[in-house]
Amino acid sequence: MAVVGRADEIEAVLACVGEAAAGRASTLLVRGEPGVGKTSLVGEACEAAGDADTIWTACLPLTSMTTPLLPLRPALRRAGLGDDVTLVEFDGWLEWATADRPVVLVVDDLHWADRSSLDVLLYAIAGRADRGLAVIATVRAGADGEWLSGWLADVRRLPRVRELALDRLDRVGTGEQIAAILGRPADEGLVDEVFSRTGGNPYLSALLVRDLDPRATALPPERPSQLRDAVMRSWRRMSPAAKELTRIVAVGGHPQTGERLARIAPDLGFDHPVLPALREAVDARVLLAVPDGRYWFTHPLLAEVLDGDLLAEQRQRMNARYASVLGSTPGSGPGDDADPAELADHYERAGMVEPAFRWAVRAAEATGGAPERLRLLRRALSLWPALDNPGIDRLELWDRARVAAREAGLGPDELEAVEALIALLPADREPLRLGRLMFRRLRLIAWMGLAQPDLEAMRTAVAVTASHSESAEHAMTTAMLADALLDVGDPAAVSLTAEALEMAERTGDPEAVAEALVGTAYAKMGLREPDAAQDAERSWEIASRARLFTTMRVAVYAMANARLDLSNRERAAIFRRGAEGLVAAGAPHSDVAEMCAWEARGLLLAGDWVDCRRRLRVALGARPGPRGDVVARVAAAGLACLQGRPAEAEGHLARAEEVFGEGVGGLQDVFLDETRALVALGAGDPSAAFDIALAGLEQEPYVEELLPLGARALADQAEAARDPAPVLERLAAFRRRYPTVISDPRASVREDEGALQALADAETARATGDPAELTLWRAAAEACHESGNPWDEAYARWRLARTTLRDRRTHREAPEALRGAYRLAQRLAARPLLTDLEQLARTARVDLTETAHPIEPPPSLPGLTRREREVLGYLLAGATNSEIAKELVLSEKTVGVHISNMLRKTGTTNRVQLADLARRTA
Repeated sequence: MAVVGRADEIEAVLACVGEAAAGRASTLLVRGEPGVGKTSLVGEACEAAGDADTIWTACLPLTSMTTPLLPLRPALRRAGLGDDVTLVEFDGWLEWATADRPVVLVVDDLHWADRSSLDVLLYAIAGRADRGLAVIATVRAGADGEWLSGWLADVRRLPRVRELALDRLDRVGTGEQIAAILGRPADEGLVDEVFSRTGGNPYLSALLVRDLDPRATALPPERPSQLRDAVMRSWRRMSPAAKELTRIVAVGGHPQTGERLARIAPDLGFDHPVLPALREAVDARVLLAVPDGRYWFTHPLLAEVLDGDLLAEQRQRMNARYASVLGSTPGSGPGDDADPAELADHYERAGMVEPAFRWAVRAAEATGGAPERLRLLRRALSLWPALDNPGIDRLELWDRARVAAREAGLGPDELEAVEALIALLPADREPLRLGRLMFRRLRLIAWMGLAQPDLEAMRTAVAVTASHSESAEHAMTTAMLADALLDVGDPAAVSLTAEALEMAERTGDPEAVAEALVGTAYAKMGLREPDAAQDAERSWEIASRARLFTTMRVAVYAMANARLDLSNRERAAIFRRGAEGLVAAGAPHSDVAEMCAWEARGLLLAGDWVDCRRRLRVALGARPGPRGDVVARVAAAGLACLQGRPAEAEGHLARAEEVFGEGVGGLQDVFLDETRALVALGAGDPSAAFDIALAGLEQEPYVEELLPLGARALADQAEAARDPAPVLERLAAFRRRYPTVISDPRASVREDEGALQALADAETARATGDPAELTLWRAAAEACHESGNPWDEAYARWRLARTTLRDRRTHREAPEALRGAYRLAQRLAARPLLTDLEQLARTARVDLTETAHPIEPPPSLPGLTRREREVLGYLLAGATNSEIAKELVLSEKTVGVHISNMLRKTGTTNRVQLADLARRTA
């Protein structure tokens, strides 16, 4: 079983082993339900520890309870002791064994241990504190037998004993486990289905999905026989009365109180006392008492299996009886412990259409949860045609479903409701309502990437509302059309945007004004007007006050794009603000997740990979919506590739490709190309990487990242080719066609064209053997540093080190260049680059652990103070401002001042020119 989502728990086991390695005795009790992964967790952690002598022992059911010391036999055999060993003899052997190296004694399934083994273990755990012994025992939660409960009470009172409660995986952890089993990220719908059925139990989840097609989007109707056996093992050992009662609980479909079961069970033919049967089911760990005093299955899948084993007629009769007992007459209230949704479910399963419809509508009015409300309304809509007098208009039901879907963030369901309403609503009856629906339909289509912007549909929406030219709906549809025309470069777009804002402000409608302000902001961006950011900010504030979730998201994009001088970290902060604002407004997770996905991408580019992973966990924690899913997957693929996890990178990229389709809500195909090319380079396929980069560049205009990647791919091919001439010809043609990076004239995700240009030029020089390669790599490293691009900076510094080693005149620069690149790669956990750097250091016989050594500046560089010469020495050694500050015990700001003074005194404009001048005058 794949061990995922257990980083903290593995650290706890490793800490126990670490105590032993440090010569201190330690004990860890790992508790959890069956199938939660106790054994797998301890096994993986002990394997990762590696520096201890691990003795693995396992207790067996029944047999070990009657055979003394059975679980300790492996340790006894290794010690050369007999089966009748005394406590003192076994402890003495541990004393001898730990004198040489730490010992980890693992006792798996302690709940089945015999009394003699428990006594020996207690004596060992209570032994000397200054020996390298780690005792790690796994024990089933709730398995406190006659001997074990007293033993646990004694052990817990001892010093150096810790407990680790291993819970089920959450939904994200379940998704990670499924991805590990299938070899690629799973469909979010599949994750939902598995998690709802297993409750996050890793063993059951593994049984459900292990034979699935990796591209499966749902579970097959039949369940694996091994899964059925696993969930029914304890159930089969119960008495007939307990089995029958649990079937009644399963049909209930929800946790049941003992009082309710006592009322319902006799009417279903159960002629035994309820309480003893309930007690037996709880003791067998088939049922458990949930916090509110009701009872439900330890493994939800068992409820599904028991209900599924019933004949259709049995199931129908039992559900009808449930409904009758709980209070099923339309117009009357349910019983004290029932709710309308539960009654609606029982009536529907009983095949009673009219009461099922009535209670579904009533339950939808009463429930506060949008997803549950949508489920009930969809049921009512499915039953509506079968009724002679439903008592409620179908249009009204669809409108309620639309609102519920919108609140739940379920785009496909909302789009279905919107389209149903448009089809039912005559254009001449309610043109404004129809216009708002058409506006929402186009927003949803764009968000889900189902089609390219439909100008004709937008013009139709404007025409539908034209008879009410002063309405908010007409202003909104006009603003949407103007924004679409901006994208295609229509010259009339700017004036139409201004007209839409004037109309919206006259109406005073918050949604109309906020939407029109976004369009105005983008129009001003195109004209390079400085107050574009103010319009975007104002749109955000208005939409936030009115809790307009979609418009809030759109405003965040405008704020992020309105300024071209933002760093990746600053842009990530805007998306963090968007996510926090949406949470505060009560937005659905899909909206929040989309903001977190973009924030994660910004954090990745800024090199903050730890926080990036945290935000990705939020982004992928539930259905994030199509755009959020693509952005998050691209960020996850990029991070996995840069950190040396190619299979994970390819899996995330494949999932992004699936969701992306023909284009997702404003994302162009080139959005994926950078990651596609990066993953191809990571897989050692520069030819494919170049083809991807070239194809993306041909889809101008917003592809600034692809020029250096294309040049890098060709440089790799040239270095590997026996005859590089054809590659160099292709490179020359490539650079003639694309001499400079192609940037977005209006906005972009990443504004570091200078660094990207420097990288492309350095890669070209690497391929052609240009004498300027060394200078170009210095410039590229510095430009990447200045633009806040640490991944490319680390790569450029590695290339710089390689180049310095090829020339005796610059050979002395290599150690510090290598160490600077190595320190940066370590901070980024960039395993592939670390491997390259370590290999280069071995070849060059450079100790990567040494600190930076300053290079003495030439005396012919006049006018510098003593401190400035010290700073220059470290600068020549390739140290960054933060590294110089650390070595000289200065602030980074002070270091920057010294460098600025040196630039002024020498007439140079940047650090690279200053360093080159110092080297030339040496």
